[in-house]
Amino acid sequence: MIKYTALLASALAIAVPAHANPAPEAQIEAAGPHGPLAGTMLDAPARNAADAQRPVALIIPGSGPTDRDGNNPLGVRAASYRLLAEGLAAEGIASVRIDKRGMFGSAAAIPDANAVTIADYVADTAAWVGVIRASTGADCVWLLGHSEGGLVALAAAQQVEGLCGLVLIA
Repeated sequence: MIKYTALLASALAIAVPAHANPAPEAQIEAAGPHGPLAGTMLDAPARNAADAQRPVALIIPGSGPTDRDGNNPLGVRAASYRLLAEGLAAEGIASVRIDKRGMFGSAAAIPDANAVTIADYVADTAAWVGVIRASTGADCVWLLGHSEGGLVALAAAQQVEGLCGLVLIA
């Protein structure tokens, strides 16, 4: 566990460039109240037998119209969440990046994106953890929350059993 904590901290502290052979990426869905919640899983192939049960980080986006890659229509095109996921994958940590309820690929999950509460995002986080565990078999799921996503991660950690830990990014 300490090994993975150090890896997560290292991945957040330094920028890891994308590799020529990126890890496999797949679209993934969780059930939303009125339609699916959309996300992208970036796998981190096991490098040896010890990596067979590697952790998965659920990247919970910050406030506003921020997509699963960390971009928004207000002019931010840094793809910070995608770059973070690629850095984690390079260290053997799979990740799931999500579109929040009512936004982008998750737009159909609720009729009014302005009517979403922190409690709703917490419920979505619990649904995502269930999907991650079911689809990967991972025992170790981390919540990685940025900005408002950090608040969501803290609240979800009180309700979701068996999380490996939290990473909160300002």
